[in-house]
Amino acid sequence: MSGEIVLGHALWQIMFHGSTFVPVHVGVYGASETGKTTLDMQLTTKGEIRPLGEQDRTHHKKSWLGRERMPEATRKRVKSDGIKSRTIISRDVGGHAEYHSMWLRDMIERNVKTVVVVVDHRHLKDNRNTDNQVALGYLVEALSNKTVPKGLSIRARLRAKRYTPNRIILLANKADQWMEDEDFFMWERGLIARHSIFDVFRNTLYQLQGMQIPVHLGAVSARYGWNVEGAILKGMKI
Repeated sequence: MSGEIVLGHALWQIMFHGSTFVPVHVGVYGASETGKTTLDMQLTTKGEIRPLGEQDRTHHKKSWLGRERMPEATRKRVKSDGIKSRTIISRDVGGHAEYHSMWLRDMIERNVKTVVVVVDHRHLKDNRNTDNQVALGYLVEALSNKTVPKGLSIRARLRAKRYTPNRIILLANKADQWMEDEDFFMWERGLIARHSIFDVFRNTLYQLQGMQIPVHLGAVSARYGWNVEGAILKGMKI
């Protein structure tokens, strides 16, 4: 009997801890220059990331069919104190408007269940700048309308009409530039979702709520690695 108990406990341990090594497909999208590439680099090689120039921006070459080539998806081990670590698979997809349909291709082809949308504070500096709102709005409208992008395989096209992610994580990046002391205290108390940086997205977030897609809001600094893994792991729990 005791042997059965030990064996059962061992199997439970393997199932519980082994599940954290089962890779989760994560899609990372957002407007150009919000810090998606820096975030991808931070998850791959931790530490302060140098500022990226235009030559470092993500651009995609076209195939002979005239379609942008998808970058390779890579595995990352995401860890944070007090939260169960996970293995994720993600791609660094460009944020320029001509690449927006690639976000849909990536989500549907890989059957992405966790979507990370990266924004920054440009709309706080200039309320005429709507880059972040346009990017998130495009994504939500495409999900709402079940938009089928060009270039999908037959299998992916069949999946497209019933595809819905399990969750969306909205990350306000470059916190080292826009967060003040009182904002940090707000984050410590778990109230960062109330910050004004998210106000321009409220109506879109309500739309996601109506679509029954839960959203987690977080603040990060991809360049310095602050709260990147913690925010993603917390968002993956909803």
